[in-house]
Amino acid sequence: MLFWTVFASYGLEWALSRVLSAETMRGRMERAHRRNARRLATGFSRLRGVFIKMGQVLSVMGTFLPTAYGEELEQLQDHVPPRPFSEIAGRLQEAFGDDALSLFASFDKEPIAAASLAQVHRATTLDGRKLAVKVLYPGIERLIQRDLAVLRSLLPVAKRLFPISRVERNLDQLEAMLSRETDYTHERDNIRRMRRIFEARNDVLIPEVVDELTRGGVLAMSFEEGIKVTDLEAQRAHGIDPESVARLLVEAYFVMLFDHGIFHADPHPGNFLVREGPQLVVLDYGAVEEVTQALADGMKTVVLGVLTRNDDQILTGLERMGFVAEGGDRELLKKVGREYLRALGGIRIDDFSKIDRNVVEKLTGYQQIRGQLRQVMKSVEYPEGYFYVERTLALLFGLIGQLAPKTGLPGLVLPHASKVFARGLVMVRPKPAPEAPPAR
Repeated sequence: MLFWTVFASYGLEWALSRVLSAETMRGRMERAHRRNARRLATGFSRLRGVFIKMGQVLSVMGTFLPTAYGEELEQLQDHVPPRPFSEIAGRLQEAFGDDALSLFASFDKEPIAAASLAQVHRATTLDGRKLAVKVLYPGIERLIQRDLAVLRSLLPVAKRLFPISRVERNLDQLEAMLSRETDYTHERDNIRRMRRIFEARNDVLIPEVVDELTRGGVLAMSFEEGIKVTDLEAQRAHGIDPESVARLLVEAYFVMLFDHGIFHADPHPGNFLVREGPQLVVLDYGAVEEVTQALADGMKTVVLGVLTRNDDQILTGLERMGFVAEGGDRELLKKVGREYLRALGGIRIDDFSKIDRNVVEKLTGYQQIRGQLRQVMKSVEYPEGYFYVERTLALLFGLIGQLAPKTGLPGLVLPHASKVFARGLVMVRPKPAPEAPPAR
């Protein structure tokens, strides 16, 4: 009903566009976007599960969406209501039996964090070690399958409204991501993999899995203390320069991407803590993705094209990434790219933590496709794997903007990018998956 209400709202505006002036319709459409974005934010929060996750994704992946959607859906990034402990106890009993809590010296019933699929509780082991215990919501697997079926039923309508070639790839990749995020064997292996990547460094810290208390939908890890990455006042009070934290975060991503071919695909502020040094504590490994060689090479080519203001090179990079649909209008895309470069040249950002709506629209390229949206969409398809890359880049852009408002992500990336391009670094392919843990 939620989606049909939104579709009907736009259907009414489309009908009115036949009789009202273009100027009147611009104002009506802006109000319709805001109204429908709020409907989705409220509805997704009520429906929970997949819909909260989808709202989070849409809030940072709105390249083809009006800015109202990103602004309204952003609330789903932080404000996810927790489940009562009676539900969580059911998952613990499912994993460890009726006397599950006897395996812990203590287990706090109030969660320290709640997300769309699970929540985290503090606990201690019988020998006194502090734990963070991530518990998957009971029945979430069935709920995901039901919700995905609803979304797939809406695909024919969505494809008519947004005629991007292979738009169903977004839903396929969302389904794959949710499957991995509800598989704690997968997350445990991701944690071990990341610990190996950063084992020689003392400035990037990864939690340690407690195997004997990890089973089914329960993942127990060492509890890591630290300052929330967006609490700049607390960082400065401890003698930590937030911009040095931003530099460390960008460096960690370059190590993941270009040395190991993988990346943490959920750089949400709640997933990072900071300690003196600075040291960066990285949490939540449900979304760790591999980057394909085509995406890596294409991204480098696009960045070089932007730096050299070469629209041909940008289009070549987009083609390598898989963005240009078969039979797509390359000249139209080149024209849009040229207009986008011109718009970028006029952007001056003094504070990346406070970017107004006009700048956001220029950065997303929305102004360049307005009026020719459907034609552009027909020439574009979503590359395999870009779902995760775009989400990660958008989240990093916002987070780095808060930590280093004068420099922003572009300014911190350039020194690393220049080194990578200068030595023609070839991305190392991902290492094999870790061996299974010893039987308990």
